[in-house]
Amino acid sequence: MEDLHDESSPLLLVLQKELRRNLVDSEIDAIPDSVSPSEVIVSTFKIYGSIFLVCFAMFLVLRAKFPLVYTYNSRVLKHITPLSRNRHGSLQWIPRVFTYTDDEIFQHCGMAAIVYLRFLRLGFKLSLVGIFNSFFLIPSNLYGCNPATPVVVTDDATTNITNTNTTATKDICASLTDRVEKIALSHVSPGEENIWATTVAAYIIFGSAMYFIFQEFEWFTEYRHKFCTQPRPDNYTVYVSHIPEEYRSDGKLLHYFRSIFTKDAVLEASVAMDISNLEKKVQERAKVMEKLEHAVNIRNVKGFEPKHGNPLGETLESIPTFAAELNTLNDEIKVQIEEIENKKMIQDQDVPSDLVEQSEQVSLVDDENTTANDNQSQEPSVSSIEEEVKHHGKLSTLTKNITSFRNLTLDTMKGAAGTVGGTILNSANMALNLITGSQDGTVRDAGFVTFSSLLVKNQCVQTIHHSTPFTFYTMNAPRPRDVVWGNVGKSHKEQQLSYLLAQGATIATCLFWTIPVSFLSSLSEVEKLQELIPGLEKALVKNPWLASLLAQLSPLMLVLLTSLLPVILTVYCKKEGHIGSDTLHASLLTKLAMFMIVQIFFVQALSGSLFSSLAEIAEKPTLAVTLLATSLPAQVKAFIQYVQVQNFLGCGLELLRIPRVVMALIRERIGPNLTEKERSTPYMGILPITEPAEMEYPMLFAEMILYFMINLVYSCIAPIMSYILLVCFGLLSVVFRHQLIYTYSTENDDGGKLWSSAIMLLITCMIVSELTLIGIVFLKLAFIPGVLLVPLIVCTFLFASYLKQQHFKVTEFVPSTVCAVMDRKNRNMDLDFLKGEYKQSALTEKIAYPDNFTKEDSVVYAKKASDVDEDIEHAVVVDEN
Repeated sequence: MEDLHDESSPLLLVLQKELRRNLVDSEIDAIPDSVSPSEVIVSTFKIYGSIFLVCFAMFLVLRAKFPLVYTYNSRVLKHITPLSRNRHGSLQWIPRVFTYTDDEIFQHCGMAAIVYLRFLRLGFKLSLVGIFNSFFLIPSNLYGCNPATPVVVTDDATTNITNTNTTATKDICASLTDRVEKIALSHVSPGEENIWATTVAAYIIFGSAMYFIFQEFEWFTEYRHKFCTQPRPDNYTVYVSHIPEEYRSDGKLLHYFRSIFTKDAVLEASVAMDISNLEKKVQERAKVMEKLEHAVNIRNVKGFEPKHGNPLGETLESIPTFAAELNTLNDEIKVQIEEIENKKMIQDQDVPSDLVEQSEQVSLVDDENTTANDNQSQEPSVSSIEEEVKHHGKLSTLTKNITSFRNLTLDTMKGAAGTVGGTILNSANMALNLITGSQDGTVRDAGFVTFSSLLVKNQCVQTIHHSTPFTFYTMNAPRPRDVVWGNVGKSHKEQQLSYLLAQGATIATCLFWTIPVSFLSSLSEVEKLQELIPGLEKALVKNPWLASLLAQLSPLMLVLLTSLLPVILTVYCKKEGHIGSDTLHASLLTKLAMFMIVQIFFVQALSGSLFSSLAEIAEKPTLAVTLLATSLPAQVKAFIQYVQVQNFLGCGLELLRIPRVVMALIRERIGPNLTEKERSTPYMGILPITEPAEMEYPMLFAEMILYFMINLVYSCIAPIMSYILLVCFGLLSVVFRHQLIYTYSTENDDGGKLWSSAIMLLITCMIVSELTLIGIVFLKLAFIPGVLLVPLIVCTFLFASYLKQQHFKVTEFVPSTVCAVMDRKNRNMDLDFLKGEYKQSALTEKIAYPDNFTKEDSVVYAKKASDVDEDIEHAVVVDEN
């Protein structure tokens, strides 16, 4: 050991020693003499419970004094709801928020909000089941110690468990004096009949979990169908990917779907185009508009003409300069949009006549629904048709002229290329593109199709449209504001490659993340800190209270480290090719949850780096269960610490909204604030306090999944965990019911898209927990109770398999009967809210001006700027003469 100390750093030595100790010693952790587990738990509760109480008291005061900050939805007119209208008193709001029904929260706070609150309710119910189990687990564990029982010993040089030491005279349980340990399974001697209580408790809590999940499916299906039949553009629209080349235009795609369904049922189609140059111009115009609007505000509010310097060091008048720039950009954008529209028109002229005829004749919708759709449709007048024909005739003539010019020019260039060479042809093609238009307008192989009927939309998304896999694939469209246009139209190969790279990056990050997490986990006991920090032992002798304080270092640092995860994993998710932020958030939830379970749960359970165990686990996979079964019972103290820190500190910061308030103050200091509009506008991505914040659902769900994992594992081996998590889920319910009703916006309501991912993660946690519990029971030499847990795992697998057959699919799609009823109900509904919603935003506005600056103003100031430029040029000429 001395040689090892000479070759390794103190940190690596401590980590190596701690890993070996936790993996090969018995399932009972060596409790430090200075701090007992009960003392650590009590001190954690006192410290962070006190912090929460202080934060809560401050929140009650601030809530009354600054209602715009802490009860935003009760002050801003367009966000006021029947639930948020009355703010109630300082404490009266607590019981009041629990009186609102699921239906009320669904209507006024959104589907995503009620899904999150019901998951908290599910955790609360499982904690109650765990408390019920504790009524017989605690006495069973408390009186399960038999000092004469032979114990399992391990070889210090290996992690493999050896044979039972029949000569042992003292069981480890006899040395346990702490109350937390004495009521846990660790206090039960190997082979004792008391272990049967653990098996019974496992069937009760996991059986209850399956029953609760089944109930949640019934509830979610009902409310999901309610959400999917609301009059929203995404409920009437499908995303079509990998469109065959012969259908890649708005007209062709529209006529194809009309030929499959009915003419009136398909409202419009929009194929995405590459418009990167136009998008850059539009972004540049938005920046110029912002500068111009601020310059006009300076003139109107402060009473002087603002000026600014340019890169050449010249001082220019801001309003004329920005007005001239805006006019130039408006002219360029207008020309580019018209060119793209002409290209679209050329593409739509090639629609096959047979496809048009089919779209006029075929009808796959029942007569009653067709009649309803006919009532919705409005026949154009004769005059409007004549005007459209004339308009198209002019455009057609223009199109033919452009096409003839391009063909003639290309023929000339090809002739020259035959004599001069291919290089000149390439240069000529580049020049031709510059003359006849930009590179924008290339058609992508994906787009959106909007329907006027819920029934037809749901038929379309469940229909196979092509014999080639992934070709003409349809899926539910995201909301228009959530579309990730950069991923629309990616090729299948590019999507698959991006997905694999993102998964690989996630795994690599997870393994790399083990290093800092392992280090922080190794700091959970004071003895380890004494080995790392010279002189700490003397300081602890002089100041014994430092021991309890230092014991909080590990969970606090883990919480801070965890806060960096969403930023990193979001980057990976964006590379996977998700079309909308709803599916992106579902992927982020899965990554965050699995990441936290591995790094917070498993690494903390093993108290060391996973790298040291990977080789042995690869050779003998069953060793993973053995390692967890050996280490988990000893880590109950650490997980109670973590849950308390995360819960009390997180809820306190959530109520006070400290990060949100700090960022709003920064925005107020550095951003424009001359007018009400400027004060309410985000600046450099920072929201003002007058703009509502949106709930970060993926991170909150991931934290909740980790709590479920801890509860499912420890409720059977350490019943005190159920009491801690009951407080946790209860406190989270109080805090977030208030926040969702009074504070958060419903703009990011995704309709509960995270629910399915969360349920699958919960079932995965159940299976892992059951496997771990079997390992723990077998290590206790309880063969029959361990074998009887195997059917529980089989039932869980069968339960998951049963749900995957139809239940998830039913939540994704609306039944035809429901769609038909809603279509009949909405037969006279105005469909204007569906039109043009999935048009690329850069194509929607040819000319744009700030609210405080009109087109007439731009002409006046542009002329003024032009006169100034002419005066400058004239002065230069005079000087030269």
